Amino acid sequence: MADFRLVVPAGAEKTLVENMAKIADGINEAIPASLNAIASMIKQAVANEIADAGAFGSDWADSLHVDVDDTKGNMRISMYSDKDGFDLFANGGVVKGNPLLWIGLSGTDAEGIRAKDFPGGLFSVQPKNGHPLLFSIADKKPKYFGIESVTIPQKFRIDQAVESVMGNFQQAFSNEMSDFNGS
Repeated sequence: MADFRLVVPAGAEKTLVENMAKIADGINEAIPASLNAIASMIKQAVANEIADAGAFGSDWADSLHVDVDDTKGNMRISMYSDKDGFDLFANGGVVKGNPLLWIGLSGTDAEGIRAKDFPGGLFSVQPKNGHPLLFSIADKKPKYFGIESVTIPQKFRIDQAVESVMGNFQQAFSNEMSDFNGS
C-alpha cells in the first residue's frame, strides 16, 4: 500500500477546508440534478420505444412515471406505468383464460369489446372441430372464439432504452459539475 501525504502551506488550512466543502456541496447538488436529467431522458426514450412499437396510443406513454429518490445512500430512479397490461407488453408473457379467453372476431362489431360487455347477449356453440364460438343473440352471427391461452411477445424494448440512457450518466454528472464549477 502506498503512503499518501498532503502538505499544506502554513495558513492555507482554512482555504483548503473551504474549497473541499465547496466541492462536496457541488457534488451534493450535481447528483440529484443528474438523476433528474437522466430520469427525464429515460421517460422520453421509453415513450419513443412505445411509439415505435406501433398500435399503442399516446395514453401508453402518458401512463409512465419515472421517479427519482435522491436520498443519500439510497439514490435510485424507478419507473412504472398506470396502464393495465404494461408489464405484459414490456416483457411478453402468456395470458390464460378462466377457462377460456374470448377473442373478438375481426371485421365484426365485437372488435374491441369484451365478451361480457357485448350488448344484447351471447350464446355458445361448440363445433366438432375447432374453437368454441360465441354468437350474438340478436343477429345469430359469430362474434368471438375461445382459446385456453395466448402468448404475447415483448413489444417494448424498455431495458435497451434505459441502458442506452444510463450510458449518459457520467456525461450528465460532468455537465452538472461543470455548471457548479462555472458559477
